[in-house]
Amino acid sequence: MLKIEKIESFLKKFIDKNYYTKIKVILSILFSIILALAGEYFVFRKQYGFISLDRIMIISLVIIFISIHFIFKLSEMYEWIHKNRYKIAGLFLLFVMIFKYSGSSIVNFNGLIQPNNDDKNFHEVLGMSRMIRTDEWATSTTYLLSQTQGEDKFNYFADKLRGTKTDMFTLINSPVYDILMLGKPFQLAFLLFGNEAGLSFYWYARIVAMMLGSYELCLILSNKKKKISLCGMLVITFSSAVQWWYCMDTLIWGQIILVLVNKFMIVNSKKKKYLCALGLVPSVLAYVFVLYPAWQVSFAYVFLALAIWIIIKNFKEGYKLTIHDVVVTLLTIVCIIALLGRWYLLSKDTIQAVSSTDYPGDRCETGGGAFNLYSYFYNIFFTFYGFPNPCEFSSMLSLFPIPMILGVLYLIRNKKNFLFWVPTLIIAVFLTIWCKFGFPVTLAKLTLMSNSQATRASIALGTLNIYMLIYLFSTFEKGDKWISKKLTYFLAVFATLFIMYKARKNCLFPEYIDKFKLLLGGEIFVALIFGVLNLNEDKIKNYTMYGLIGVALMSGLMVNPIIKTTDIIYKKPISIKMQEIRDNNPDAIWLVADGGWFINDYTVANGIRTINSTNVYPNLEMFKSILGDKAEQFKSTYNRYGHVVVNLVDTETQVGLLAPDCISLNLNYNDVSKLNVEYIVSREDLKSKAYNLNIDEVYNEDGLCIYKLEGK
Repeated sequence: MLKIEKIESFLKKFIDKNYYTKIKVILSILFSIILALAGEYFVFRKQYGFISLDRIMIISLVIIFISIHFIFKLSEMYEWIHKNRYKIAGLFLLFVMIFKYSGSSIVNFNGLIQPNNDDKNFHEVLGMSRMIRTDEWATSTTYLLSQTQGEDKFNYFADKLRGTKTDMFTLINSPVYDILMLGKPFQLAFLLFGNEAGLSFYWYARIVAMMLGSYELCLILSNKKKKISLCGMLVITFSSAVQWWYCMDTLIWGQIILVLVNKFMIVNSKKKKYLCALGLVPSVLAYVFVLYPAWQVSFAYVFLALAIWIIIKNFKEGYKLTIHDVVVTLLTIVCIIALLGRWYLLSKDTIQAVSSTDYPGDRCETGGGAFNLYSYFYNIFFTFYGFPNPCEFSSMLSLFPIPMILGVLYLIRNKKNFLFWVPTLIIAVFLTIWCKFGFPVTLAKLTLMSNSQATRASIALGTLNIYMLIYLFSTFEKGDKWISKKLTYFLAVFATLFIMYKARKNCLFPEYIDKFKLLLGGEIFVALIFGVLNLNEDKIKNYTMYGLIGVALMSGLMVNPIIKTTDIIYKKPISIKMQEIRDNNPDAIWLVADGGWFINDYTVANGIRTINSTNVYPNLEMFKSILGDKAEQFKSTYNRYGHVVVNLVDTETQVGLLAPDCISLNLNYNDVSKLNVEYIVSREDLKSKAYNLNIDEVYNEDGLCIYKLEGK
């Protein structure tokens, strides 16, 4: 009996978080490694087709993080994380840069470029690459990497993209050697550490900035309540829209601007005020340099509402405007204007070219018909069950329109916190009208909303609803008037049925939301909405926050893969051959024909001057040279942002549209000479065709050929 009592006493003491901490940490590390090894051998090896030490390490770290929740007191552990959050963020970024991890889907190229030449670095370490995200893996990432290749690295104007002088800063998130990079800090690592560490930093610095910016803003909204702020951070960061569009810079920098403005007003230290001012310069520049008005305009209204609340609140709480603060503010504005002036002088031709395009420059939105206002209901299934276009149908986990309705109810019944609710509700109603019904053309242009599609503005509206929810979580007091608990049972079911109905009705693929998804989603959202309707009970409120975090992680945690290195771009046999030719003949212009538009930008990533790579703004001279007298007739077809798909033909040269952003160019072989092209990449055996092209085959392997035009 004595031994049993000793064992029971030991077990109780061992389970107690106050004892045997070091031993438990060591055991958890050993257990995590063993579990990761077992998982690798029995599960992941079969799924991915190879053993990965990187995968074992990552999974071990994840298991260790989960296990320490059972070793340390949660309040103390998360307090330590809160105090050291910036150090932890820095260590995390150092870790991913050392091991060359990123979340890009560029490994999709492995199935498109010489698939028979394979390597484990051409595959995901964890997760699944997303073919649908072509704007990321097939275009923007290739532009980034192109700046690290060739002789003219990091030039403001380079000639790889479009095969001619192209502004690499304004429309393209590419690193350049210029002071304006203050406004694109996520790309700075490319300049300092090269393409692999640069891509790692670029990818994960954005999610770190999103998390920290969201957390700091939620601390303001919640009056420094850390648990509520943690919930807000995770719900914002892992909402489907943020992860499928991947960490929208507009949202990142807008949040950081608000945090810095608030900090500037509440600190007394002049040194800290200077640091805030210094932070505002790149933050404002970065918001401007996003150059995607669809989000910039709609989010600007959201941030304006919060800025009004923050500024007035700080004045009411004792902030006094001093001469010193006025001078610092004016100097900050002058610096921003000066840098924007430099940017305009360098890029005014680019800005003019874009504003003169038929797409997207000539587009005028009138709003209405947003189909993703309620799509958060089925966004939770996107990573588990394929969906035709998850990007366009993604949204924020906002529970729209419940936070708005509860805000109105709170105001009517308790008659307080007007300072927050009045500006936010006005903007929420404004955006709701835009998203659901739209504005007349004149009002759309007057409010600048003509630049924002309803489906994009709905994401800003969803984000504002999350801010409202966080504010409700933090400001509700026991004495406040609310809804009777009995009524909330009915309201939770009614609201869920309404959201289910709207989600399915607005979805262009209603068959996706089958009975299983309706049932599971319904159960999840009934519980969440019931919790939100019972904020006056602390225990329910806590469970609701945990539920929101869980649903957010379901929606976004596994959207993007983890990959290692950029070998998929630079280690394929054709890549090595292209680089060899490029080094010997850096000025040569290349054409990609009969190959598919994704190859066009793959060549650009290898530092090749590719004349028909994606026209981020139109190469008018190219089309004029081959269309001649017909150039003006077809200008609306090619005067746009567009991927240029070239097919060599022996008939008359024709240009058309495959999609608003995809140009089809059937190019007569006799017109190739007009483009001053020296090399052609193709999937076709051009020598066997009756084109009478004077070409030599310099490379042919695994379905891809490189031809050199004779006499060039």
